[in-house]
Amino acid sequence: MGIRSMGKRLVWGLLLVLVATSAKAQMLADVVDTFTGLDNETRVVAGKRTQLFYTSEFVSTPFSGVAVEIGSTDPDPKAFFRFLNDDIWSEWTDAYINRSATGGTLVAGYRQDKLIIASRFEFKVDSNSDFVTVVRNAGVFNNALDQDQRPSGDFKPAIGSKTGSIIPPPLITRAQWSAKPFKSGSPSPLANGAYQFMTMHHAAGYSAETEAQGKAQMLAMQDLHQNVRGWSDIGYQFAIDRGGRLYQGRPFMDNSTSLSQVPVLAMGAHVGNGNTGNIGVVIMGCYHPPEGSSCVQQITPAAYETYKVLFAFLSERYGVAPTLIRGHRDFSTTACPGDNNYVLLPQLRVQVANLLVSGNELIGVGTMTASADAKGRVDLSWSITQDFGIDSLYVERITSLGTSKIVLDALGSLSFTDEGVLGESRVTYLLIASRADGRKQELARIEVEIADPSTYLLTSAFPNPTSTTAQFRYFLSVEGLVTVSLYDALGRQVREWETGFQTEDEWYSQIADVSDLSAGTYFFRIKVSGFNGIAFDKTHPLVVSH
Repeated sequence: MGIRSMGKRLVWGLLLVLVATSAKAQMLADVVDTFTGLDNETRVVAGKRTQLFYTSEFVSTPFSGVAVEIGSTDPDPKAFFRFLNDDIWSEWTDAYINRSATGGTLVAGYRQDKLIIASRFEFKVDSNSDFVTVVRNAGVFNNALDQDQRPSGDFKPAIGSKTGSIIPPPLITRAQWSAKPFKSGSPSPLANGAYQFMTMHHAAGYSAETEAQGKAQMLAMQDLHQNVRGWSDIGYQFAIDRGGRLYQGRPFMDNSTSLSQVPVLAMGAHVGNGNTGNIGVVIMGCYHPPEGSSCVQQITPAAYETYKVLFAFLSERYGVAPTLIRGHRDFSTTACPGDNNYVLLPQLRVQVANLLVSGNELIGVGTMTASADAKGRVDLSWSITQDFGIDSLYVERITSLGTSKIVLDALGSLSFTDEGVLGESRVTYLLIASRADGRKQELARIEVEIADPSTYLLTSAFPNPTSTTAQFRYFLSVEGLVTVSLYDALGRQVREWETGFQTEDEWYSQIADVSDLSAGTYFFRIKVSGFNGIAFDKTHPLVVSH
């Protein structure tokens, strides 16, 4: 073996070991019912082969299958299971190995149609000694508990609405990602007259940035679900890669080839004992930092946008309220869809509900430009390149203080100078159109970096007018003793904040509680005292309204 080849393998081996210490079977979350610890590692090296042996903890739940997650740089490791019953070990049996399309993560599994009568199992992995192989975690499952079966009785598919305002994302079909055939007959209808939930998952070890990777990972996940877990097909109705591309999972009952046809959905196998009426969508990648460095991804803006539009389409056409968007962990003990995704669900529900009001049918197409000068003023300009029924147009500004409209009639003027962003490091502007029927749509968005000023500055209060509190900011170009006061219209001091000595080249803020003051116009004043007397003295008005 050459030195360069050995170096590459060493690097991959070290990376694999680092990942192994943190990865905790996220890939197994959707295929095992119960995680099972592995003890008593034994390593046997014979020539070019290394065998690792592990014995499971006592298994108290009935099971018909086992699965173990492996990390290996060996392109072709072998794996085996055997089972302990009445102090007698069975013969070794070959494991089926499923491999992620990217990286060196694998799942080894074994199952049978009836329960395995055993209190423990032993796992053996055999790999080339030139490569690094680690065993991460294991679990058991019981196929008798699967909901991936056609229910008894009269079970008719629910038909979605053919009309709506949400344009669905384009779909990469099963034929396009070369799906294997559905096993065990034909799919079951998803629900009897109604849909109940839309559920977010993550695919853990199956991550994809490109369409080619996404298609390969769809096949890898289908292989895991069909040949390790024993389901009829991939468990999810839909999947999304990190580039925002949408993939068909389970077959459609009516052979539709796009979402615009509002296909009849088949029941999946993504939530144990909760698949009836439940539409499962998985995002490729791992999003649960507590599991370690291999699981710290954040959802990309493109993937999030696809999730939002897809859920809005499913909500509108299949009648599932946005409040019924769930994460996998809401149904069972699992980290899925990962902390980084689960925390987004409240805002996702709100945004899906808003999208159902506004629709995503184009109202128009617009562009926006912005630039900030040395004094913190931002020059904005915008234009409408396509108009499909714009009734009104306005500009919103988003700062650390909140969101506010700064141009109410953006159709009447095509430019604006914003002088209200002093003290901000970054400002976002949105160009928003609305139709006569009330539908709103964001046409353009731009972010602007605001440089620090070179002299003293005092910003206007926000909000102004106010009935509760107001915040204002100031910048010191030279250090000094700062005093901030509030005066009424007669010049009487009603508040004073002694902020003390403050350093230069810093932004500071002050919040004034005016809820106990009478309505009227007040003035807040800042004085900065330096070594040579008053260095800065400035006043701004503040209107209190009740």
